[in-house]
Amino acid sequence: MRDILIIQTAFAGDLILTTPLVTETARCFPDAGIDVLCIPTTASLMDGLPAVRRTIMYDKRGRDPGLPALMRTLRNGHYDLCLSPHRSLRSAILARSTRAPVRVAFDRATGSALYTHRVPYDPAAHEVVRNLRLLEAVGFEPEYEATPSLHPAEQDYAAAVDVLGERGGRQYVCIAPGSVWATKRWTEEGFAETAKVLADRWDIVFVGGPEDSERCARIAAIAGVPAVNTAGKLSLTASAALIGGASLLISNDSAPVHMASAMGTPVVEIFGATVPEFGFTPYGIPYRIVQREGLSCKPCAIHGGNACPIQTFECMRDLSPTAVIAAARELLPA
Repeated sequence: MRDILIIQTAFAGDLILTTPLVTETARCFPDAGIDVLCIPTTASLMDGLPAVRRTIMYDKRGRDPGLPALMRTLRNGHYDLCLSPHRSLRSAILARSTRAPVRVAFDRATGSALYTHRVPYDPAAHEVVRNLRLLEAVGFEPEYEATPSLHPAEQDYAAAVDVLGERGGRQYVCIAPGSVWATKRWTEEGFAETAKVLADRWDIVFVGGPEDSERCARIAAIAGVPAVNTAGKLSLTASAALIGGASLLISNDSAPVHMASAMGTPVVEIFGATVPEFGFTPYGIPYRIVQREGLSCKPCAIHGGNACPIQTFECMRDLSPTAVIAAARELLPA
């Protein structure tokens, strides 16, 4: 195998959880060049990853380069092997367009007939393990201890230090209260109470994208404690650098959890509509899971949703800050 393509055009967290597959593919094929196909908003996460030769961007919502042009680019790549942990029909079409003689995906992938090899999708396995099993189809036994990895650049660490301002050098806890899906977001009051209690010993730093900035500001105001709101102020890689310097991350089931896994930071992960059994818990780091137990309606969706289907939102509304604070104290230094 001389040229290999790995396709992951999902969200940032999904791409981070694909990095063990990238690094293990490089170990199994040390003489191969490995390209990664992802969306523009996540491409920077591949910067600095030693195993990646080239990042190819596909804007699923735009026209540049457009699907036909991208398919020509992939065909001209003359790939020997294509691995696709992403299970969409579009990914199957892109994989087929490479004309790689070996194309591997999960048996549950839409358009699985377009692949030459299919690996059983194990819903009980962690996403990292599921992805690594794609290598078994080409005769390799991957090292399942391989963990997610990110390589922020010097300027990313500098940006993280700069956004902390006068708090730079002090121990802090990162809080990530956002998510693409509303039913995966714990309440603002819950996060505020947690921040208020922990602020007696730790600086509080909020992280997230531009869409989370106002939410973070409201939580800080409710908590009534000094806090740094970095939401929307940092790139993905600079946010990873910031999380990497934290003593702990408290987060919903979202991308910052996987950033923390890649940067070696302990995590308290809060689950609402989704469940840990889906395989998206932290990996290779100390962590605690907090969720409402015993709800017959949970999980209500694979990815969450924009509103509670039964309009109670019990999974998050009734989740006690006491449980989150207790989990945090178990992981924080004494």
